[in-house]
Amino acid sequence: MKNLTSLLLLLISLTAARGQYVANNMLAIKEIHDGVVCDSCIVTMAGNVTANSDKISFLTPNYDNQFLYTDASLTRELSTVDPSKFYVSMGRFSLDFYPFGKVLAQKGEQIPYIDFKDLQFRTAVNGVLKNDWTDVTSLQNDPDFYIGHVSSDFRHEISEVETIPAEHYHAGKFELRLGDSLNVAFRNKSTLADVYHFSITRVRSVPNYFNFVEFSSEKNFQDILNTEINKVRTEQGPQANHFEIEGGHSAFLRFSNHDQYYFFGKMPRNSGIEYAIGEPENWQRLGGQDDIKFSQGYSYIYLDKPEPGKILKIFLRYKHQPESIHRVTIDVKPLPRRPGWIDVAQLILGVIALALLAIFIQKQRHKRQLARLDRKKSEIENQLQLLSGQLNPHFLFNSLNAVQSLIRQNDPEAANQYITEVATFMRTIMDSGRKDLVSLAEEIGIEEKYIALEQKRKTFTYTFRTECGNELSSIDFPPLLLQPIIENSIRHGLAETVRNPTLTITIRCDATDLVVVIADNGIGYDPSLKVPGHGLSLTGKRIALINEKLPAMQIVLQTKSSPGAGTTTEIRLLKWLS
Repeated sequence: MKNLTSLLLLLISLTAARGQYVANNMLAIKEIHDGVVCDSCIVTMAGNVTANSDKISFLTPNYDNQFLYTDASLTRELSTVDPSKFYVSMGRFSLDFYPFGKVLAQKGEQIPYIDFKDLQFRTAVNGVLKNDWTDVTSLQNDPDFYIGHVSSDFRHEISEVETIPAEHYHAGKFELRLGDSLNVAFRNKSTLADVYHFSITRVRSVPNYFNFVEFSSEKNFQDILNTEINKVRTEQGPQANHFEIEGGHSAFLRFSNHDQYYFFGKMPRNSGIEYAIGEPENWQRLGGQDDIKFSQGYSYIYLDKPEPGKILKIFLRYKHQPESIHRVTIDVKPLPRRPGWIDVAQLILGVIALALLAIFIQKQRHKRQLARLDRKKSEIENQLQLLSGQLNPHFLFNSLNAVQSLIRQNDPEAANQYITEVATFMRTIMDSGRKDLVSLAEEIGIEEKYIALEQKRKTFTYTFRTECGNELSSIDFPPLLLQPIIENSIRHGLAETVRNPTLTITIRCDATDLVVVIADNGIGYDPSLKVPGHGLSLTGKRIALINEKLPAMQIVLQTKSSPGAGTTTEIRLLKWLS
């Protein structure tokens, strides 16, 4: 049917031009795939073929099989027709020039024609030059479409007969947005005199012409087709977009198959229609799904008893112009029956019972969640207390080693003084270790006492910087979190071989984050080779438990070190200041 329609349309164009038909004047337009002509891929005739001596024939082949129209096709007012203005609905097409007048003259008819050898052309889109003056005969054949002459009659399909390649000149491929216009001008390349010009404008097109049919729930779709399909309908013309049906009824949108090859203008036309229900997505082709029915030259979108009280939306568009969408809204009335007082009472009691059941279930679930959270909190706190307790023996062991070193140096007075200071410091850290949080000022004070102890047995410089002003006393901090890191820097980083050994603690308030940086200029190490010591291992476990206890305020520890370049450890407490 599609092949026959293509031939009929082209035949009409040619006979209108000359008043008679010459058999091999018929054109066959086929798609080319990978350089090979596809005989079964027939393209519908699209263009303006004329034998007038002051006009140039041209073709607009396109994969959407859409036509090109004149003013007359749109307005039906022949007095206003401009023979140089044409309109399209598709966005992409080729432009090919075809010397039809020359073809007729070669058949022996005495008619004047324009010789393409004398012509140059140029193109512009919306007034912007796209291709400057070019000799028409310098153009090649269309690389995407085969254009040939056919010598046949209507008893054969076009793919079954022999074709002869037709002379034509490919001016390029174009893609127009809605409202864009392609302007083509021709001139005599010798005299530079204007010869002919025309324009092609892309216009909006939506499938807004159909019939809307509602039928009662007692009848099925087949009954409607058999008994009511031929009844007189109230025609819903262009721009119809709102309908209303009774609750429990079904409906369908009826599209005429007879007009499927047309797509815009004042006449009812539909072509390549796609639709979606509910939302403009998951588009389906009209005539290609199970819920589309066919009967007596019509296609249907069948709506089977839409839910009462709801608003149903149907979106329509043409495949070749997907950016233009026509929305149809259908209001489905609520069912007319009103429940009696017993029904109302039962409904209220049912709602109350469901609400009470939901509240009971929610309370039980909430109790179970609270019990789980309390158990988890207790487990985390016990583990944190256990880890804090392990830090005290670790510090005491290191301090006893320092005392032993002083005794070996025959300095009992210094050893005695050191033991007194260590005992005082142990009481301080035992008191702090029992708390979940201390102030940052208190934590820094503890660490400075520890650093003073270490300076009694090793010479190094200590520097403290803060960029948080005087707010340290108002900032909470996990107790003794810094001590193992400081100890590791002093005992292992600041070796005897280090010149001007220095330990620096810097505190920054970075928006909502608290950042503590501990840096030394010691011997450094290769992190990939060295296993963290006992103190640092305990610190990593404490941070993991604190992060589990406070999931919204994470602690991140990063250490950078390399042999001979010192060690820097950054502790970032995320969202700690918010």
